Amino acid sequence: MLDHEYEPNRFVWGTDCADGLDQLVATQDATRAMVVCGEHVGGNEALMTAVESGLGSAHVHTYTGVRSHTPLDTVERGVDALRAHDADALVSVGGGAASDTAKAIAVLHAEDGRSIHDLKAQTDDDGELYLPELPAPKVPVFSVATTLSAAEVSNAFGVKDEAVGEKAGIIDEHVRPKACLYDPALIDTTPKDILASTGMNALDHAVEVLYSDSRGENPFYQATAEKAITLLLDNLPAAVKPDPDLDAVQDVAMGAALSALGLVGGICINHGINHALCAKFPVAHGDGNSILLPHGIAYNHDVVPERVARIADAMDVPVDEPEDEAVVDAIHAKISDLQDDIGVPKRLRDVDVPNDESAFEAMAAVAEKDFAMASNPRPVSAADVERILNDAW
Repeated sequence: MLDHEYEPNRFVWGTDCADGLDQLVATQDATRAMVVCGEHVGGNEALMTAVESGLGSAHVHTYTGVRSHTPLDTVERGVDALRAHDADALVSVGGGAASDTAKAIAVLHAEDGRSIHDLKAQTDDDGELYLPELPAPKVPVFSVATTLSAAEVSNAFGVKDEAVGEKAGIIDEHVRPKACLYDPALIDTTPKDILASTGMNALDHAVEVLYSDSRGENPFYQATAEKAITLLLDNLPAAVKPDPDLDAVQDVAMGAALSALGLVGGICINHGINHALCAKFPVAHGDGNSILLPHGIAYNHDVVPERVARIADAMDVPVDEPEDEAVVDAIHAKISDLQDDIGVPKRLRDVDVPNDESAFEAMAAVAEKDFAMASNPRPVSAADVERILNDAW
């Protein structure tokens, strides 16, 4: 029996769509919205003018403390800002870090007195996923996406505890954004290298969903993930050109959003390793997943060749026999061509990760326990992670 619950996101597309932000906030009986973004986004006059004008009198403060990988101290300062301004809604503006920070502010504000380690999702000794109860009501979150990270779509987020070098993943249905807005003109204000990196992250979402144990045989997620792959592969090169085609930008934004519909429960080995990698080294999340993408496919092919064949079909890679290793090689070549076209890294050495055996061992010990591993179709040991890190270097 198949049981599918549809995610209750609202998606708003098109130029000037931020004009209606005040009305969207009002649908949640909220009147005081705090914008959450990083310093660079906060200094983007065209973008911030559109967002703040769209909020109108509902805008009470802009918190610009967002940093890459959502460090815990930035979240804690955001909670202080929310309380100081008596905000009853949050609007993230930017990419994955902004979205994650807004969600984390909502959770830490509501679940007062609990640490992120009390709240994080994790796997038990049997590899089963454990989710703590997070019952407190949360302030509503909205998102204006300016990258292709697709973090805004899901009810999951990560917070980096820099003191212990761990990125904790947290899942809470209460912080799924009430509306996600995609304006291609605003997305076009984002540096093209960031769009390229986050576009690869979105592609990885869709690939992992298609081979995952929890999503891979679900026809709803097969449809959205396959469409995401097609939109991203067909449009990323045109979307990240110096003078991009805004239709292509809109299409990759749609592809990114579709890639994340099965994200919770759908991410697997790549994200499990990447969480540890990005906690250990200053690697962009999208770059890490770009590098690991072909390795996860190769690792899982033997146990789920039919699912990998669906990935190949979505990439327009011919498949004669799903079990044939040539399928993996052809997918890898397709990914490699895209990486070359859009200028993203392909190896760990390209992002200054040292070939350090002790560092790989430490990351592997963390990664094998990551909550994302619970959905991988093939069990993952620390030794497997170390081998993949060496192969990816």
